[in-house]
Amino acid sequence: MSVSGVRHASAPVRLTRRGRVVLLGLFFVLVAMANVVLFTLASQA
Repeated sequence: MSVSGVRHASAPVRLTRRGRVVLLGLFFVLVAMANVVLFTLASQA
């Protein structure tokens, strides 16, 4: 599995930095939305 993963990952090496930025951005957005939802539920309760 690890060897095949490395072989498949060797192609999109150019997208590593951009992929990291996208993942961090999506994670930040998800955390922000979760905070908004929790805040709205807390305010309603």
